[in-house]
Amino acid sequence: MLFRNALRLFMENFKNVYKILIYKFIVAIVAAALYSALLLPQVIEILESVEMAGLIANVKEFIFALLDGNSDGLHAIREQIISSANGVLSFISTRTIGLILSVVGCVLVYLLARFTDTLCYFSMGDMLGDKMESYAETPFWASYVKNLAKGSLYSVVYVCAIFLFDAVILAGCYFLFFYLTKFLNLVLSVFLSVTCIVLANALKLTLTSVWMPAMTADDKSLKKAIQAWNGVDKKLRWGVFSTYLVSVYLVLSVNVIGLLTTFGSSVFLTLPASYFYFICLQYVNYYTLTGKKYFLTHERIVTNELHGDESLAVEFIAHAGEEKEELKEENKD
Repeated sequence: MLFRNALRLFMENFKNVYKILIYKFIVAIVAAALYSALLLPQVIEILESVEMAGLIANVKEFIFALLDGNSDGLHAIREQIISSANGVLSFISTRTIGLILSVVGCVLVYLLARFTDTLCYFSMGDMLGDKMESYAETPFWASYVKNLAKGSLYSVVYVCAIFLFDAVILAGCYFLFFYLTKFLNLVLSVFLSVTCIVLANALKLTLTSVWMPAMTADDKSLKKAIQAWNGVDKKLRWGVFSTYLVSVYLVLSVNVIGLLTTFGSSVFLTLPASYFYFICLQYVNYYTLTGKKYFLTHERIVTNELHGDESLAVEFIAHAGEEKEELKEENKD
């Protein structure tokens, strides 16, 4: 039921995907400019160095000798390439401080981009909450400005927490992948690593699923919003996690298939759509767990009569068939 209602809500408000696309496109341009300003001077300095010029000349000489079949000179040229490569590494080592500062700057730009993106998602969540509660159409920039202070606080905490979580998961999967490769074949190692990443992301989405809806729909403070997950019955948490797990696999499949079949062009639509779908799932999840009524469409209001029942997830599944029949009857009428 959570999955189906989130998908229906997503389709009813699909126009918001284009707003996210435009916003993220602007942020990406600014971030790319900052990345270039931080990295290009260092990269250009290395590429224009005498050591790099010598390495490139030796590589060209090696290729020409290989094409000419001059096997006698290949060994000597190979030694020159190794020597030139060591010279380039030595040159780079003299620029260590500058490179470290550039990398740190890039990390800060990445966090800033994530911060601004999260502000967008927070505004989208507030707009979606207004639509679900009163079917009101709130302009994006009106919601953005109204929630700037609250959204900024949420974004700082959320981005830092997720950055640390992702760093730990990626580091763990990195070591897990290379550890498993020693004992298993490459395909099985990739399979297990991807599975761990998907499970970790589903867990991350589950644990943070009530933060934003609690702040926008119930006007809770960030601290109380974070603590709201503790009030969810333990028997219901598995159902929420299961919904996010299926959703992560679905979103991943759609993006990968689109990437391969459209030569990458579909990601301009599927990526912002993925973000908006997860926002819809957050709000459907929160409204369901808290027993709130909400507009799913203009003609349909969802009520949660099973709120507080420990078998909520099971009963939702049992009622799914009945609701499908009701929808068919409504469409006939």
